[in-house]
Amino acid sequence: MRKLVMVLVVAGCGPQTSNPMASSADIHEPLSKYDDVFRGVPDNSKLPAPKADGTWPAQYTDLVAQQSPVRDQDRRGVCTIFSTTALMEHLYIKAGMATPDFSEQYLQWSVKVKLGRYSTGEGSNNDDNVEAIHQFGIPEESVWPYNGKEWDATNDPDCKPDGTETQELPTKCWTQGDPPAAAQSAKMYTLPEGQWLSTYAIKEHMSTQKTAVVVGLDFFYQAWNHGGSKLPINRDDFKKGIVRFPNATDIQKSHEERAGHGILLVGWDDNLEVDEIGADGKATGNKQKGFYIFKNSWGTDWFGVDNPYGKGYGFISQKYVEQYGSAYVDDVPDLSMPAPMPTPAPAPAPTCDYNCSDYGYTANQCDSGWQCDADGKCLTNVGTCP
Repeated sequence: MRKLVMVLVVAGCGPQTSNPMASSADIHEPLSKYDDVFRGVPDNSKLPAPKADGTWPAQYTDLVAQQSPVRDQDRRGVCTIFSTTALMEHLYIKAGMATPDFSEQYLQWSVKVKLGRYSTGEGSNNDDNVEAIHQFGIPEESVWPYNGKEWDATNDPDCKPDGTETQELPTKCWTQGDPPAAAQSAKMYTLPEGQWLSTYAIKEHMSTQKTAVVVGLDFFYQAWNHGGSKLPINRDDFKKGIVRFPNATDIQKSHEERAGHGILLVGWDDNLEVDEIGADGKATGNKQKGFYIFKNSWGTDWFGVDNPYGKGYGFISQKYVEQYGSAYVDDVPDLSMPAPMPTPAPAPAPTCDYNCSDYGYTANQCDSGWQCDADGKCLTNVGTCP
């Protein structure tokens, strides 16, 4: 979901429900299509349950220090591309790479072109993203840097996004064309095959495997204090990165314009407690307790700027994740294993030396190292005839 949110300040008493950061009329919090985020996701009841006798600490923050910098997906609805890449960079840090930075731009192209999924839309999901990385690998960011601005008709006449999630456009509009030759021939980095994880087994996984968990979410606008909410929001909570369990009205209103989002869970705090908020944006007098710590992909300028674990991080209700999320995990890669062979750069088009008709050649005729093309027009010295 590609949203550009214009915000206004509304003066008044009581809880802050307008945006205190309204000096920036350019606040955007990009989301993704719900159906893409949850395509092929198994029901939690079909996944292994956590151990009944498992006991975990009330707070777990060890993985926070093992993360790459928070990235910014900018205006494109590619949140799961970013959450998957964040997981990959975390796993490479665990494997011993100092500063991994992999190309989200390439992964978006690989999922749609090489894997052949979601080819006419913008989104994807964590499972298919990891599968593309596992099969084909992705290069470092430097060889194909991410461009956060959507392609439109100024980039290609076929690309005219209208801002809706149901719109279908040619693949090139969502991938921004094909990779440059440098990316095609660069070293590729892979991951082992991943697997779905019950959202009720997240703490067990992080405690025992010591790795982060990537999550796809049904998105609730007021719970996130998102600018697209039809209900009052609190931008101070947005700056803290607080994401509550949604109230019934928020669920109803959000499903009128249903969206999804992808994040990376990196820890938890069972003792963290915040006020429960009603549909009117006011505290109900009850509390919500128990939150995961997560890394987001909305940059470091607005969301989570006041979060104690770093700008761009947040706290999300554990109950929210358990009931409205899908969890996916992968293993630490073995850096001693050889990388997959890169896709070779396309061969340059042959030059046309002479016209076939000038020398009496016919279409596809090859003689003494001279080849006439299939159209019978271009005569080229190919060296040796096949």
